[in-house]
Amino acid sequence: MGNLDYHSIHQMLNYFRATYKVIEEDWQKSAQEVGITQSEQHMLWIIYFEKKVSMSHIAKVGLWDLSTVMQVIKRLKTKGLVQTIKDENDLRISYVMLTPEGEKKREATSKIMYRFGDFINEYANESEEHKQRLEAALNFVQDMSKHFYGQDYIQWVDRTSSINEDSKEK
Repeated sequence: MGNLDYHSIHQMLNYFRATYKVIEEDWQKSAQEVGITQSEQHMLWIIYFEKKVSMSHIAKVGLWDLSTVMQVIKRLKTKGLVQTIKDENDLRISYVMLTPEGEKKREATSKIMYRFGDFINEYANESEEHKQRLEAALNFVQDMSKHFYGQDYIQWVDRTSSINEDSKEK
């Protein structure tokens, strides 16, 4: 196929931006409805998936700097949504866990309707061709994420996407 021309790259950049804008607006709205920020909501979900997680792991899978994670965790602690505990063998390491109030906030955000998810479901149900196009798009986005963030990131996304919402076990 060769190199993509400027026109194709321009289209991709702008279509990705438009798509992300919808996702970001939905995330922001769902977080605001329960009185937290988008970053706080994202961290609550990461902590939920992991049950007990280090701040460095939150940074890695949340695609943040460690200093950002530490600031947001401090706010979440102040709000009573998370607690930190020291590693018994290495007191330099702290783990973060949800409090019951943090679990309630996270649960509340799961009930919000997302335009992006609604569109994906409607699109997939329109035809077999649409399902195939979605699979190809998912494979492309996965390959791109793997290129920029590595196989560990892909494994984390795959593992956490298969966690049953109602299950408390990993």
